[in-house]
Amino acid sequence: MAERGENCLIAVAGHPTTVTNSTIAGIIEESGRGMHIADVYGASAGVAGVVDGKLADMGAQKRKVIEGLRRTPGSVLSGRHRLLSDNDAPALINALKAQNIGLLFLLGGLPAVGLARFFVSAAERANYPLLVLGIPLSAENDVPTGDHTPGYGSAARFAASATRDAGRAAASGEEPLLVLELLGAQTGWLAASTVLARDAQNPAPHAVLVPERPVNLEALTDELRRAYQKYGYVVAVTTEGAKDTDGNSLNGDALTRIMSERLGIAGRCDKPGSLARVAQSFVARADADNAYNLGALAVRLAGDECSGYDLIVQRDTHSSDRGDKGYRSVEGTTRFDQVSDGPRFLSEPYLNETGTNINDAFADWARPLIGGALTEYTSLT
Repeated sequence: MAERGENCLIAVAGHPTTVTNSTIAGIIEESGRGMHIADVYGASAGVAGVVDGKLADMGAQKRKVIEGLRRTPGSVLSGRHRLLSDNDAPALINALKAQNIGLLFLLGGLPAVGLARFFVSAAERANYPLLVLGIPLSAENDVPTGDHTPGYGSAARFAASATRDAGRAAASGEEPLLVLELLGAQTGWLAASTVLARDAQNPAPHAVLVPERPVNLEALTDELRRAYQKYGYVVAVTTEGAKDTDGNSLNGDALTRIMSERLGIAGRCDKPGSLARVAQSFVARADADNAYNLGALAVRLAGDECSGYDLIVQRDTHSSDRGDKGYRSVEGTTRFDQVSDGPRFLSEPYLNETGTNINDAFADWARPLIGGALTEYTSLT
């Protein structure tokens, strides 16, 4: 086998987050502190663009630019990707050889997990020495590894804040029914986080629908009717993939239409969409720090010739034993073959039986991730 190349490549696959660039910054800055990486490149046009030599010289960026990445949402490297086959492997490996790349960092959600495995296999078949490390990042928390994925805490803070604001809009506007549709075709982690909006002054959301649990439509109608009678307005949160027990869609538009008819009140549907992934003004400090630290850790692990691992965030369950106050996290690793292909679903203890709401156990789990309390609102006495 040939000697491993001394340059590294950063590639992103999948949707960006508020903290993707923090991970990129961590990789660049830590690479500059060690001796085992010569040049740092970025796949500026996605993984497929590597074949055409579409690479950015990340190490040549000015210090001000690299520091600014930590407060810049989205990704400075394209996350566009396509499904690769074995036929693509020779051209990609040759492109890496041409740039003397012996280390690949793959950032992103489920697509990045699959690509990391692809490159490990392609390099082995070509007898090419390549270290591959993955760093899962996902606003929707759907990569099934670690306690949670970086990107989720900030997106959850956005979702909870938007829901609290939606409650105020519905309470004082001409449309007392407001439905908020959040990202989640298969999983409801982002929608579930909206329960963190609730407190004594802010009862919304009054219902939360997620793909993991089919919704009993009659139970939902009763709950929302009671909420309307008590508060004079209703806020319901749903996802793209929510369905009733008959398999009918309960996405934002469908839920608004159905409940407006059943409750006899005017309603509207708001869809923040991809804004939840990149709303920098809602970034959670711990989230950004985790993302940066994983990037730096990846470089150090590469210096120890580690390959075939995803870098993950774990909850430090022993902090209370040491007398530490609050939430603490630790960075760690897990092998690629220990990460399943499918998404991470909300677990059973977090879901109520009728599919109309999220249990308190979830709020207890999620609250430490969003970076502190939301803005307090008040009401007339």
